[in-house]
Amino acid sequence: MEHETSGNSSLHISDVIEVIQTTDPDFADDEYNPLFSVASPPGEEEKQHAYVEITEQPAAKALRFRYECEGRSAGSIPGASSTPDNKTYPAIRVVGYIGRAVVVVSCVTKDSPYRPHPHSLVGKEGCKKGVCTLELSDDMTATFSNLGIQCVKKRDIDEALRVREEIRVDPFRTGFAHRNQPGNIDLNAVRLCFQVFLEGSEKGKFTFQLTPVVSDPIYDKKAMSDLVICKMSDCSASVAGGKEIILLCEKVAKEDIQVRFFEQDHGGRTLWEAQGDFTPAHVHKQVAISLRTPRYRTLDVPQPVDACIQLRRPSDGASSEPLPFQLLPLDSGGNSLMKVMPQFLNQNWSVVKVILRCMLSAQKNTWYFGIVGIT
Repeated sequence: MEHETSGNSSLHISDVIEVIQTTDPDFADDEYNPLFSVASPPGEEEKQHAYVEITEQPAAKALRFRYECEGRSAGSIPGASSTPDNKTYPAIRVVGYIGRAVVVVSCVTKDSPYRPHPHSLVGKEGCKKGVCTLELSDDMTATFSNLGIQCVKKRDIDEALRVREEIRVDPFRTGFAHRNQPGNIDLNAVRLCFQVFLEGSEKGKFTFQLTPVVSDPIYDKKAMSDLVICKMSDCSASVAGGKEIILLCEKVAKEDIQVRFFEQDHGGRTLWEAQGDFTPAHVHKQVAISLRTPRYRTLDVPQPVDACIQLRRPSDGASSEPLPFQLLPLDSGGNSLMKVMPQFLNQNWSVVKVILRCMLSAQKNTWYFGIVGIT
C-alpha cells in the first residue's frame, strides 16, 4: 500500500492550534506566525516519507452514540479485536519518523469525500469542541482508551459544524457547505480521522502535517440492531411482480434498509436477485415495510419458483435470515380455474347435478334441464 505525505504548502497549522494548545501547555503562541510556521524545515527528508498507520481499528457496532442531554458518559470506543478478557482500543502509529508529534482526531462522514461530521468526540483527555488532541508517545504510537461519540440531532447539525469551522478542523479541505443539506448527513455512522503533525524546526511548533487517515466506519449500536423479519402478509407473488405485501420486522432505519428477493441453486449460487420497490415513506414506525414485489427474470415458468426474501442494510452489508418466498406462474390466478374445472366436473358430476337440480327447481327454470341433459 502506497503512503504519501501532504506538502507543507497546503498546511495551515492555525487550523488546529487551538486544540493543540489545550493538551500541550508548553506550546506557546505569543509569537506565533502562520507564515513562518508553514515554511519547509530544511534537512528533514525523513518527514517526507513518514506516514500514519492505524494499528487497531475501532469496533464497528459496539458503541451507542449518546446525546449531551442524556447526562452520562458517552462510553469508550472499543477496538475491533477487543474481547471481555482482552480489551483493546483504537490506536495509531507513525512509521518512518522518530520525534515529537501531535495527533488531532475528529469525526468525518462515512462516505468519501470525507467531510467534517457534526458528531463530537468526548473523553477525559484532550477533548475540546468535538475533537481530541494528544501528543504521541516516544515510540510514535497513540492509543485512544477513553474516546466516546456524542451525537447531535438533525436540528443541531448547523451549529455543530459551525463550531468545527471556527476551529478550522477540516482534514480533507472539503468545506462546510454540506450543513445546508442536513438530510444528506448519515447520523448513524462516522469515521475517525487522524491528522498527525510533526514538530518543525522550532521547538514546540507542530508544523509538518502527514496525510490524514480515516478508520473503518463506526455505526451507532442503537440503530444497528439485528435484522429480523417477524411476519409477512404474503409468502408468494406472481413472476410479473407488482404485488403489494407488508413485512413486520424488528426496528430498522428507514433510509438504510432494502428488501432483497433472490433465487439460489442447490450449491448456493445466486441465480437471480432483485429489490422490493419502496421508499423511506413506506417504512412505518421503523417496524413495518410496505413494498411491491419485483419482476422475475422470466415470465415463462411452468411451475412455482422457490425463492427467498430477506432484509438488507446497505451501510454495513448486514442481512436478516432469508425466508422462503414463491414466485408463481402467470396463470396461477384466475386462469388456472378454467384448466381444472373440466376435471372437477367429471369427477364430481353426480354432486353437481344435484346442486343444479335444486337451484333450477327453486327458480322453476325447468327448460334448462333438457339443455344440460339432466333427467
